[in-house]
Amino acid sequence: MTTEAPPRSDTAQPPGPAGRPLSARLLAIAGWTLIAAGSVVALYVVYAMFFTDLATEREQRALLEAWEAGELDAVDGAAGAGSADAEGLEPEDPTLGEEGEAQAPAGEVGGAEAVALLEFHRPGSDERPVVSSTLVVIGGVTVADLQRGPGHYPDTAMPGEDGNFAVAGHRVTYGRPFFRLDEIEPGDEIHVVDRDGERFVYEVASSEVVGPYDGWVLDEDPLETGEPTLTLTTCHPRFSAAERLVTFAELRP
Repeated sequence: MTTEAPPRSDTAQPPGPAGRPLSARLLAIAGWTLIAAGSVVALYVVYAMFFTDLATEREQRALLEAWEAGELDAVDGAAGAGSADAEGLEPEDPTLGEEGEAQAPAGEVGGAEAVALLEFHRPGSDERPVVSSTLVVIGGVTVADLQRGPGHYPDTAMPGEDGNFAVAGHRVTYGRPFFRLDEIEPGDEIHVVDRDGERFVYEVASSEVVGPYDGWVLDEDPLETGEPTLTLTTCHPRFSAAERLVTFAELRP
């Protein structure tokens, strides 16, 4: 009695050099490639979220110490907190208006100077809303300026003046000074100290989400009240450049 061997399949795929089907080897290569790419992206996010924060926070501490010691001229015009573009999580310039419109003040060389201090207060509470530390505002809103901290739009008013003192700040990366700006409430106070040491108190009136090119928020009187105004702008929502979150405050007498 003889037993016939099972028929041989002509469609079976020959194994690759390592003894595995070629399709399995290709899938393995694709998988490792995706893992490597994911690791690179993860490392970039870590850099953008943490290392740029550390650089900006270090710059802010140096500026504040120099301000309090009356030695601010020694650090004005210093290089930005970082030269690498780590803005993958938001646009290069979280400002409003046509792209590239915002420029550093004329005549400044080597970087913008510090123009004011920002402090957030909530009457009746010991805790500061939004940001617990004092922020040093840089005179300009270029990419390099905003790597050092929040920046003053150069074509708007100065602290305490008639008109609109407007400031831009990052929502994420580079110290993320306005990360929690959405938590600010009407009635909160924003204290602004100018280079002469004079303190101005602005009371928050409202917040609004606008389009990325709604430049009217930088107008001289955006609320049409005739009162001196402070305007803060940042990207919205977090990790996106789709819109802008804008907070308006009015100067208290």
